[in-house]
Amino acid sequence: MQPNLVGAIDGETVSFALVKGADARLQALREYKTEQFPTFTDALQSYTRENQLSTAGLPIGLAIAGVTRGDTISLPNCRWYISVSGIKSFVAHEPLVLNDFESIAWSLTGIAPGRLKPVGPIAPRPPDRGRTYLVVGTGPGLGTAVLAIGEDGMPRVFAGEGGHSSFSPQNRDEDNLLAALRARHGHVSFERLLAAFGLQNIHVFIGERQGKRGEPPPAESIVTAAQRADAQSRAAVDLFVSILGAFVGNVVLTTGTFDGVFLVSSLLGRMLPFLAEGRFRAAFLAKGRMRKALETVPIAFADQHHARLEGVAAALRARQAA
Repeated sequence: MQPNLVGAIDGETVSFALVKGADARLQALREYKTEQFPTFTDALQSYTRENQLSTAGLPIGLAIAGVTRGDTISLPNCRWYISVSGIKSFVAHEPLVLNDFESIAWSLTGIAPGRLKPVGPIAPRPPDRGRTYLVVGTGPGLGTAVLAIGEDGMPRVFAGEGGHSSFSPQNRDEDNLLAALRARHGHVSFERLLAAFGLQNIHVFIGERQGKRGEPPPAESIVTAAQRADAQSRAAVDLFVSILGAFVGNVVLTTGTFDGVFLVSSLLGRMLPFLAEGRFRAAFLAKGRMRKALETVPIAFADQHHARLEGVAAALRARQAA
């Protein structure tokens, strides 16, 4: 039986793996730098040759860090573009192409309960029939998706751009933060505060209040410094965590995803000790009359290493089953 081939492109790297039969495990995992190849097709051809794969009728799924509408897909931070019809001609099979965050949501359909780390007092509920979940992740951007498991056990993913909704401050500090960022950017979305560069924006804001100027360190370094009790970094992380909690509460109420929230991405994984302290949950619940509706919503961090590839594999299997 011919295996499924799955790939993920984030701009700087492209990864491939094989999934054989009903086995969900990734095999023959390989990662390349996109700069090694002039086109995506060259990278794909290199992988298929390396693994002695016939491309005739080869099922393929891709997760792409970009907007996946249309036949020609541009990739941010990469000279490549993806031609859906070109891939179809190369493998003689209709490819499945997903946004990378959409693929992360798909990866949660079969996640082992042991890979869910609770954030707050409510134990997480693994994906199950008839349940609907919110998936939130941060990194280069702020991603959201809804994962719904039908009564028939079939999952569906609804990707969105909730990170670009307008930031709504909840206290004087956040009022001042909004004013500072509005002066620089005009519209201030939640992504301006909750992507990796958003943590940097908050770090700069905290520093300027203390009379400090200069370029911010990388987001991961800010979290590390906060863990070492650096006052500016700790204040930035605390403010980030509160805004994240408020944002997640907003989206749960908007989408009706009361069965649970899954947080993803390595940056939020680094922040788990801060997320568990209570500031995040307090902001999540601070919705006035809707507080009680949110009190029973479990929140968990999904600990995954190859979520994009696993997600594409799950979506490809679902399409084949349908």
